[in-house]
Amino acid sequence: MNNKSKIITAILSILIVVLYILSEKYDYGFDEALKGYQIYLDGKEIGLIQDENELYSLINKEQQNIKDKYNVDYVYPPDGIDIVEVKTFDESYMGVEDIYKKIENADDFTIKGYVITIKPQDKEKIVINVLDRNVFEEALKKYVLSFVTEEELDDYNKGHRSITDIGSIIENMSFDEAITIKESYISVKEKIYTDVESLSQYLLFGPDAKMDTYTVKTGDSIASISEDNKMNSQEFLIANPKYKSEDSLLAVGSSVNITIIDPIITLTYDVYEINENITPYTTANPVVDNTKESSYKELTRAGVNGITLIHSSYQVINGERSTGVEIKDRKVIREMVEEQYTIGKRYGGYYYPTRGWGYPTEYPYVITSPFQWRWGKHHDGIDISGTGYRSRIFAVADGTVVEVGYRSTDGNFVIIEHESNIYTQYAHMYGATVKEGQMVRKGDQIGEMGNTGYVLPAPSKYNPTAGTHLHFGVSIGWPFHGSYSFQNPTRYIRF
Repeated sequence: MNNKSKIITAILSILIVVLYILSEKYDYGFDEALKGYQIYLDGKEIGLIQDENELYSLINKEQQNIKDKYNVDYVYPPDGIDIVEVKTFDESYMGVEDIYKKIENADDFTIKGYVITIKPQDKEKIVINVLDRNVFEEALKKYVLSFVTEEELDDYNKGHRSITDIGSIIENMSFDEAITIKESYISVKEKIYTDVESLSQYLLFGPDAKMDTYTVKTGDSIASISEDNKMNSQEFLIANPKYKSEDSLLAVGSSVNITIIDPIITLTYDVYEINENITPYTTANPVVDNTKESSYKELTRAGVNGITLIHSSYQVINGERSTGVEIKDRKVIREMVEEQYTIGKRYGGYYYPTRGWGYPTEYPYVITSPFQWRWGKHHDGIDISGTGYRSRIFAVADGTVVEVGYRSTDGNFVIIEHESNIYTQYAHMYGATVKEGQMVRKGDQIGEMGNTGYVLPAPSKYNPTAGTHLHFGVSIGWPFHGSYSFQNPTRYIRF
């Protein structure tokens, strides 16, 4: 240190000592910084107060209407308020009443609750506010019980995951969306659910659902009400969980919900099932006895239904089972025996026609979706699965192949024209093995089982393209060409 620096240091030290002595002798003092709370509204400074608790107390006192509406004990400042503790020499504090008046016009006070965030994989997140966490948890349970029974849910929660006898169990139940729950201060300007019923309704029917009801009349059934309102019975039972089956009795004058569900979350689970699959017997080509007259007809072999014990697995998405099913194991209990007649000699050289239609797939098969309303639109055929990927598909009756092609809704398909202006449709095939213009006989292979195209009219949010299956349709008139009308295939084939 040079001499100049030493001199400056010495002078400063002397000054500090002098100031200290004077302070002690004459009781001089220095003001200390005071504590205060700077209030910001939406990022703008609106005033300084001395006690933040006074502001909280005033808000809580003045907002009694909010406390009454939500049945809460405390109301908090608006979400846009920031309260920052500061040190200041300025004693000009504002009164909390003045600050309150400035924020009162915001009318955006908050209450403590829970924010639920639902994040689908490929859609915008959904935010739900609830006053009580239990409200959401109970609503979520009620939502689940719209699709499964109490017993099924209880068995699943207890870890029952095996089955050895005829019946079914649920496996791998989950929600497709990521769901998080966080405690937070919620603006009273936002929708806040306070009861289980309204929240479960929102989860099941969506935010903009117009709830439609119907008053039961004499002669009504769940099946008839569903059909009249473009629903299937399963959808009716989901919307009205107090009814346990399609056979449940309805009280005349009672009100039922006929709103089509539009869930905001996706409940997915697998079902492992063991059941007896009945294979209805078919009618074989008749045996011709040329020694008999043409009017002769005799049943020479009675038909016998086949029985197969099938272990299968399929997925259920928001109450709708996938149209594809995986056969895990099968055991033939009784072989199917074809019915057969013996008929008299041919008349005029014309071959006596085969009686009855055959089946479009191999055995054993499972009907996964019948001819019915589905998601507000009609499913104009039946879905058949369980025979395996690229298993054979057959013509159900004699006819002419009139169309082989591909459509987004049908995938690879074949259409066959039969007598009396009847057409059969085979869709979602792996591929066709016939060509347009080709004549086919009942039982001829026309393609292979696949999963091409989209499964409509299912909403995409619960449409897994549904796995390997055949969509089989029957129409009066050529489908999608001029005038045509789809018929229930069970009118022609005993499935």
